[in-house]
Amino acid sequence: MRHVLVAVVVVVLAAGPAAAKGAMEISAAAHTVRSGQAVRVSGAGDDDAAHYLQACVEERDGGQDAWRIVSCGNPASSGAGARVDTRITPQRRGTVQFRGVLYKMAGPDDRHPSVLRTSPVTTVRVR
Repeated sequence: MRHVLVAVVVVVLAAGPAAAKGAMEISAAAHTVRSGQAVRVSGAGDDDAAHYLQACVEERDGGQDAWRIVSCGNPASSGAGARVDTRITPQRRGTVQFRGVLYKMAGPDDRHPSVLRTSPVTTVRVR
């Protein structure tokens, strides 16, 4: 009887919930720029928890303002990887922060995507 109980516990633990795998990364081509100088920001992400994904870049000034969407890439099916690539021209001195956001979509034309993942923040100093 004891061996049967151990076997049942092992089977139950092995059938536990599966965790979704995914990531969102972003990079800026420069960490210091002059005011009016363009900086290239790109990102990529994927997640097996959604059928369709869209990667976007958000920015905020000085780390105090609310995040604003700057640019989004085309919707992509899960497994293909969502990408975004844009050029941003800061006009004021100080710091600008960027992050990547990976949106989960019901279909390629979904008008109400939901946030699935965000990347770590990247800071660019503007002189």
